[in-house]
Amino acid sequence: MKRYIYLIIFVPLFFILDCSASRKTIKPDNLVPRTENDKKAYEHYFNGALLDFEDDYEKALIEYYQALLYDSTSSQIYKAIARNLMRLQKYESAAQYLEKSMKYNPRDEETLTYLGETFYNLKDFDKSIFYYEKLLNIDPYNSSLQNNLIYLYTQLNLGDRLLNFYKKMMEAYPGDNEYTLQYALTCLKQKKLDEAENTLKKFVSTDSTNIEALVILGNLYETKKDTVNATKTYQQVLTVDPFQEDALMRVYRIYRIQQDWQKIEKIYQTILDQDTTNTQARLILGETYFIQEKREKATKILLPVLRNSEYRPAAYELLGRINFEEENYIQAKEYFTKLTEENPKNRYGWIFLVVIYNRENNDQKSLQILQQSLTILPEDVDLLAMYGSKLSELGRDEEALKPLKRALKLDPENISTISSIAAVYDKVKMWQESDSLYERALYKNPDNALLLNNYSYSLTQRNIRINEALEMVTKALEIEPDNGAYLDTKGWIYYKIGQYENALKYILKAVEKREDSAEVLEHLGDIYLKLNNLPEAKKYWEKALDKDPLNTELEKKIQSL
Repeated sequence: MKRYIYLIIFVPLFFILDCSASRKTIKPDNLVPRTENDKKAYEHYFNGALLDFEDDYEKALIEYYQALLYDSTSSQIYKAIARNLMRLQKYESAAQYLEKSMKYNPRDEETLTYLGETFYNLKDFDKSIFYYEKLLNIDPYNSSLQNNLIYLYTQLNLGDRLLNFYKKMMEAYPGDNEYTLQYALTCLKQKKLDEAENTLKKFVSTDSTNIEALVILGNLYETKKDTVNATKTYQQVLTVDPFQEDALMRVYRIYRIQQDWQKIEKIYQTILDQDTTNTQARLILGETYFIQEKREKATKILLPVLRNSEYRPAAYELLGRINFEEENYIQAKEYFTKLTEENPKNRYGWIFLVVIYNRENNDQKSLQILQQSLTILPEDVDLLAMYGSKLSELGRDEEALKPLKRALKLDPENISTISSIAAVYDKVKMWQESDSLYERALYKNPDNALLLNNYSYSLTQRNIRINEALEMVTKALEIEPDNGAYLDTKGWIYYKIGQYENALKYILKAVEKREDSAEVLEHLGDIYLKLNNLPEAKKYWEKALDKDPLNTELEKKIQSL
């Protein structure tokens, strides 16, 4: 999407300096031949100028030096020598001759320009600015000079000097809006928000249709977190230009944060009514309908976007999500596959494909997708963690540690990765490593329910620190009381300590929340066994086996009844 960018890019004159372009022969006032010495000085100066025309700067310098022997008070001769020294990139020597030239003609604009350029090349930026400012006082309308100063002030972070410059320009060019806007933008950058606001409000009071000023004012209100006035200002922009993209997007973002979907619908449906080919409006409306679970409307409005190659990947992602939410996995896979083909670096396409294949229990396809995605996005933390978890799920725990460790290195604070790698450490009985991970993570995130539950379950499976494990999962359930995994952990702790009725209560709740979990169903069967309810035990073990047909331990339990 195109954006208005309120920044003028200046190319300083000294970046493209070519002194050879300045070739006119100037007869210096103080070289008017009066005496014999004057005549000789003039002849040598003129000869030097002719050599300049031939680009023979070194020979020209010899002539200028000769001229100086006969007239040591000529600012023009000193300047000519300095100019050729600059051409030869001998800036230190040039600076000395320019300063001597200044002594005899302190208001010479060309000399001041050369001084600014020379000291810039010597990286003495303070002196460069000094001479440019001196020149600005003489010639405030010199646009190249203005650009040079703006560049130096900006690069050196001289915000106050830049503000003073814009004030001068506003006085010098009272009818030029650009300097007022640049002044306001600089105030914004310098966090002088009240000054920026006053300047812009005064500006738009005299020109209420100036879109640029209104957008900047809206930006300012957003910076001040005044979304009411920001929205009003952007709406004012849209009354002038209903299709002004920056204002449209900013209003959209404000309403999106506020979850005011009706206002978003109203604005973008109006745009679409006026221009049915507006693809961006379709995408925004499609997302808005999707968030509100108006999936049919979202699909209808998004399908035409598939004809637009630029925005088609975004439509594929939204249409994929819609079908995923509706559990229409065949269609969802088609959209996400096309998304990864057209935009392989869209991580969500790969992630959703992995989740879908996992739900279909297609482990090999899930593994294939993960391997393919990591050739394109080798440092995506989520994909690495998912790959490690999938390898562990398939019993390839040693292999699983490599991508998980890589993910943890890339993002040491990622809770999901920490939990995944700790679970693998538990499986391979590297408990010191898993305990260390959990404890370090909980030290930084003491109220993270996932960490609390997983560490609690790890301790429970090892029959150690049971009371501590019970405290942790109880805290996790206070944070997320309806989480089936956490309910299962608490029930399993009660099972471990022989409180089977309490265990049954929590595991039954867990089954309500996680009926697809083979592990929870097996736990329920184990509890019924302890309660001497063999038919129920067998029933839930068989359900668990249907979901986990390779679980040989579970088969043995059923056969033992």
